[in-house]
Amino acid sequence: MQMHTKKSVIPCAVVLLSATLSAPALAEFTPGSFMTKDGAEITPVLQTGLSVNDNVFNTPTDEESRVIWTISPGVAAVIDDGPDSYKLNVGTSSSLYNKDSVDNFTQVNLGAGVHKELTSRHVFDINGTADWLYEPRGTGLTQGLGDIVDELIKYQQQDITGTYKFGSQTSKAQLELVSGFYNKKYQNFRATSQFRDYDKTLIGAKGYYNTQAATRMFVEVTRDDYRYDVLESSGVSRNSDDIKVLFGMEWEATSLTSGTFKLGYQNKDFDDNQRESFSGLSWEAGVTWQPLTYSTFDFTTSRAATDPLLEGDYIKESTYGVKWKHDWSDYLASVASVSYIDEQYTGDIGRKDETKSARLGLNYQANNFGLISTYVDFVDKNSNQPLIEFDRVIVGVNFTFALKAN
Repeated sequence: MQMHTKKSVIPCAVVLLSATLSAPALAEFTPGSFMTKDGAEITPVLQTGLSVNDNVFNTPTDEESRVIWTISPGVAAVIDDGPDSYKLNVGTSSSLYNKDSVDNFTQVNLGAGVHKELTSRHVFDINGTADWLYEPRGTGLTQGLGDIVDELIKYQQQDITGTYKFGSQTSKAQLELVSGFYNKKYQNFRATSQFRDYDKTLIGAKGYYNTQAATRMFVEVTRDDYRYDVLESSGVSRNSDDIKVLFGMEWEATSLTSGTFKLGYQNKDFDDNQRESFSGLSWEAGVTWQPLTYSTFDFTTSRAATDPLLEGDYIKESTYGVKWKHDWSDYLASVASVSYIDEQYTGDIGRKDETKSARLGLNYQANNFGLISTYVDFVDKNSNQPLIEFDRVIVGVNFTFALKAN
């Protein structure tokens, strides 16, 4: 078997990152909109792009490269009626490959939301999405098989969430109640994919205590019930009930930082005792640090037991990420980010994956209604299962067009 030499992603990113340190200003792109006679604010956006992917099927050896053209038009509509608002988002995204037209696809995304304030202390939010999506070869259900399968996997998903808030954000105490429903259904490769169709129902509550010092403490309790449509031939069910109890705090922007942090307990209990359940520590955190008005750092981390797409009982997943955005002028900004994901699969497979990724990019605001974004993405995935390992570099440029902002 051919030996595969891993590319060093993170050191390369750090060298390039340190080479771009320096000075001033502010660069933000805000798409413009127009008002209809009926009072709807319409915001159309068009993004086109060109990229080169040096390992399009995510294979450990015999990598194949592709040039990919993308076009993504979208429109958002918002109607404000006093404190209430109504929104609708419609978008598509098409990818065209220079070889193998079987890889071409067009995805569709729909979203809608309602914000209703009965009084300042009684607020309802309902948000829903519907998506028609594709998994490129070598991802999702075809992970490790990208150079073998000859068709994209397509699926649909729907998600709706309702939230009721009692009390205002400035109140000493506030209560949030949430419920939701998510559905995922694959459209082809049914011999395998039928076992990954599932529904998820969500119920939860979150109680806040306001310290009156731009900080709120909270306790959050959620329950997600996973129900798979078809039982696998093994006869071992994947159905589970996932309960989290998290304690945390969130703080508004100060002169330097803002963010949220929550830490607590997760219990993922499978209906079938032949599967290994999880009980242990879980957390989520996101912190923004702005040491200068033109320079911002975002730090994220999480840990949880998640459902695997292919094999195992659950994945103990830990994530860590840092993103740095620096505005060099009113028109030019750089973006650099690194992330690390550790995945430990439970069950009878003993699989362990580590994924390191980095991005370097420049955003140039060409005028008040155009943005040019260039980027380089690095991914280095290691696994104790050789077919899962791969390196990948993507170099690309995107052009974003919108109405002139007011």
